[in-house]
Amino acid sequence: MMMLPKIILDIWCLFCYNSNMSKQISTRISPEGLEVANAYLELGNIPAVCARLAIGEGECSEILAKREIKQYVDQVYLDTGYRNRFKLAETLDQIIDQKLEEAHESEIYTNKDLADLVQLAHKMRIDEMKAQTDLEKAKAANIKNQTNVQINGEVPFGQGNYGELMKKLLKEPVSDV
Repeated sequence: MMMLPKIILDIWCLFCYNSNMSKQISTRISPEGLEVANAYLELGNIPAVCARLAIGEGECSEILAKREIKQYVDQVYLDTGYRNRFKLAETLDQIIDQKLEEAHESEIYTNKDLADLVQLAHKMRIDEMKAQTDLEKAKAANIKNQTNVQINGEVPFGQGNYGELMKKLLKEPVSDV
């Protein structure tokens, strides 16, 4: 009896995750673009990518300049190593824990050292929250399309620049050259 609710919860979590992810992925990357992006992440410069994939620098630069490729490269870069916000926070927490342990063991420490580390952790969290807020504001501020309509009903035919042009085009005979 306990297994049925768990299965339903697992399916519900999977559905929620996939439905949220489908909203975040707006464009698909072509296989060629993905190959160039991965080679660029591995090698770090365009000439090396061109040499490995046997493509021109212009084509490589053009592929890397596409919006979806840039987003992919940026996301991978931010998700790896110590740039990953979770790994960064975990590492800082470990350093603070080690400093606290050293302080308790040696009983020789200054509050300033620990306060500086905690202040650094707090500043990093505030900066992260500010960046997330700015990102949400940027996502919410969609570019609105505007359609302008020009009504020429008030100007009778034959007046204004358009009318003068039409008169000239209609009156002048077409000569065969």
